[in-house]
Amino acid sequence: MKTDFMMTPLAMPDDSVADKRLAVDGDTPVIPKNNRKTIFPNITKEDVFQMMISVQQSPDEVIAEFAEKYRQRVGAAYAIPTASGTSSLHLALVGAGVKPGDEVLVPAFTFIATAQAIVAAKAIPVFVDITPGTWCLDPAQLKKKLTPRTKAVMPVHVHGLPADIEALTAFCQKNNLLLIEDASHAHSASWQGRYCGTFGDAAGQSLMADKNFPLGGEAGIAFFRERESYERAQGFLNESGLDYSMSWVAAAFGISQLARLDYYDEIRQRNALHLIDELATTRLFRGPVIPKGAKHSFNMFRITINTDLPELQGIAEHNVKQALQQALNEEGVFAREWQNTLLPFHLPFRNQKGFGNGFPFFLDERKEYQYEDFPNAIAMLRSTLVLCRELRSPVEYEKLRAYVLAFKKVDKNIARIAEIARSIEAVPPYEKDARLG
Repeated sequence: MKTDFMMTPLAMPDDSVADKRLAVDGDTPVIPKNNRKTIFPNITKEDVFQMMISVQQSPDEVIAEFAEKYRQRVGAAYAIPTASGTSSLHLALVGAGVKPGDEVLVPAFTFIATAQAIVAAKAIPVFVDITPGTWCLDPAQLKKKLTPRTKAVMPVHVHGLPADIEALTAFCQKNNLLLIEDASHAHSASWQGRYCGTFGDAAGQSLMADKNFPLGGEAGIAFFRERESYERAQGFLNESGLDYSMSWVAAAFGISQLARLDYYDEIRQRNALHLIDELATTRLFRGPVIPKGAKHSFNMFRITINTDLPELQGIAEHNVKQALQQALNEEGVFAREWQNTLLPFHLPFRNQKGFGNGFPFFLDERKEYQYEDFPNAIAMLRSTLVLCRELRSPVEYEKLRAYVLAFKKVDKNIARIAEIARSIEAVPPYEKDARLG
C-alpha cells in the first residue's frame, strides 16, 4: 500500500540559504521536492477506534452525536448536519426566510458555492465589493445596492477572518434585513471571543476534508438562531424530498477530529502569526490584516505584494505577481491565486440562466456587472498570492523556517524578479477563463 507519510525528514535550513541565487535560475531550492507535500488531515488511531465504535451504531445516532458536539462547541442554538457546504448554505437561506425572487447581497469575491446556494434558494445574488486588506464584504458598499427586493446580507468570513460583524449587524437591523453567514472558511474564527456562525439569523459551513476542521469527504452544517428558522429548514427538507443527509462515515471522522481541533488551531495560529511577523521585515510581502478583537482561523493565508517598489516601476502588477509565484514555487512554497476572477464574471452569473428561462433572474431586473464595479476586489486579484495547506498541522518548525527563508530569499532578489516580470506576456488573471479554486 502506498503511504502518504513523509518518509524523508527536512533538515533545519541554514539562514545563509536566503543569500543564494534563486532556484528559478538553477540554484538549490530552499525546500527539496520530496519535502514539499503537506499532509492533512492527520489520521490517527483515535480515528480508527471511533470508526470501529460508530459502525456498531445506527447512522442517525452517529450523525446526531457529531452535530450536537459541534453545535455545543460553536455555541449555536440549533444545527442541521448536511452533505456539503453548499447544501448547508441553501438550508441556512431557506430556514432564515429567503424566498423566490428575493435579493441577497453577497461579496463579489468568494467561492462560487456562496452564490450558487442563493440561486438554489430561488433568490438572486447581488454582488458587492470587498474591503481592502480584510477581503471581506464591505459594509460601506451595501447601501447603494439596496432595492425593495433586498431580503438578506450574506457575508463570507473569507479565508477565516471574521467579516465586520458590528457594521453588518447594524446595517441589517436598520434596514430590517436578515444576516446569514457563510462560515465555510471560519472554523474556530471568532469576534470578541464569539465563534463565527453564531452572529446572524442563520449560517452555513463547509466541513469538507480540506478545511481546517475536516470531516471525511464532503460534509457541512447549518446553524440557526431561532427555532422557527430551524423548523422551517427541516420542513423544507421534508416537503422538497431533497436528501441533504450527512454521511455517517464523515460524522464519525468528525467526532474524533473534533477532539484534536484545539491542537490544530494552536499550531496553525503559531505558524501564521510567526510568518506574519517575518514577512513584515521584507520589502515585498505583507501578511494578512487582523483587526483588533478578531481571531483569524487562517483557513488560507493571503499575502499582499508591494508592487510600488522602485525596482518594479512600470511593470504590470499581475506580471510581478506571476513572476513571484514562479520564483516561490521553485523554492518549494506553493503560493497560488485561489480564484482568478470574481463571481459576477463566472458563466452562471454572467448568463443568468438559473433553472431555465432565466428563473429566478427574470423576477428582477437583469444586472450587468463591470470590472469597474469592484475596484478593491480587482486590485486584490492583481497583487496577492495565497498559501492554503502550508501552515496547517503538522508543519514542523524546520518547514516553517524554510518558508520564511524562501520569502526572504526572493525578497533579496527583487531586481531579478523585475527582470522575470518584464519578460512575461500575460493578461490580468480575471481576463482569463474563470476557474474554481
